[in-house]
Amino acid sequence: MNLSEFSQKAQLVPLQTLDFPVFQKAGVEVIVRRDDLFDSELSGNKFYKLWFNLEAARCKGFRRILTFGGAYSNHIHASAAAGKRFEFETIGLIRGEESLPLNPCLTDAVAWGMQLQYLSREDYGQRNNPEFQAWLANEFDAFVIPEGGANIEGAKGMQIAGEVLSKQLNDDFTSVCVACGTGTSLAGVAVGVKENQSVYGFSALKGEGDLAQNVRRLCQALKAESHSLSQQVLPENWRLITGFHAGGYAKRLPDFVERFWQEFEWKTGILLDPVYTLKMFWGVFYLVQQGFWKRGSRIVVIHSGGLQGRRGFK
Repeated sequence: MNLSEFSQKAQLVPLQTLDFPVFQKAGVEVIVRRDDLFDSELSGNKFYKLWFNLEAARCKGFRRILTFGGAYSNHIHASAAAGKRFEFETIGLIRGEESLPLNPCLTDAVAWGMQLQYLSREDYGQRNNPEFQAWLANEFDAFVIPEGGANIEGAKGMQIAGEVLSKQLNDDFTSVCVACGTGTSLAGVAVGVKENQSVYGFSALKGEGDLAQNVRRLCQALKAESHSLSQQVLPENWRLITGFHAGGYAKRLPDFVERFWQEFEWKTGILLDPVYTLKMFWGVFYLVQQGFWKRGSRIVVIHSGGLQGRRGFK
């Protein structure tokens, strides 16, 4: 698949309008872009984030990629699948100690040829250290992809998602909502759509930390690469929403969020993952009820997949 085929496939992702009384009462339209249906193994935002990373690895002569993630990581799962499909050897550096038998996520990864290496939490904390990444690249003769595909290549893939969405709807929407872990998807979509269209990133993490700084850095890098960055302050059409983390990353969900999850899936037929997309949809419903968006708003919610992660929740 080349870049043109990738873009064409992205334009075929279906859109689904949600029919809930709360939206009708608020006078807003909510449309789901079903990127969870993009691919059976490389669904959601992961393929977008991996595409340009794999192209960069190929251009630099690497046939092996190395990346990071937890034991139930969507990114590890997708990286292993992409490695098998596009003929790359893959190494996954997994946070924590080995636990046998392997869980379903890591079982899939190994079946697709990924070599697993386990790092202590202390060593895993060095995953974003450039010197550590350079050592790994040399030690394993591999192209290193950051955790979650959180780099300029990953953001470029999500920029295409924003551009394709604009084509699908002829720019006829007011806002876009994305689930947010590293901020890469938020940055890419924000640059991909028009500057008068707001993009909201619903953080799965408890506390903002340096998330906003990461988004801003990636936006600036994307603008600079496209030679559209002026000397003025970069306009920000994005905003972080941090109040819907439901206790933090991969924590036990409150009962009322569990109930929302069950009711949403029953009424829509759309499956959600509990770490990212569930929190985003819960946040969207709450904000609509509170009048966050003006009447007449047309809101697009990007379903970023990650459904394999459901297997990690009882």
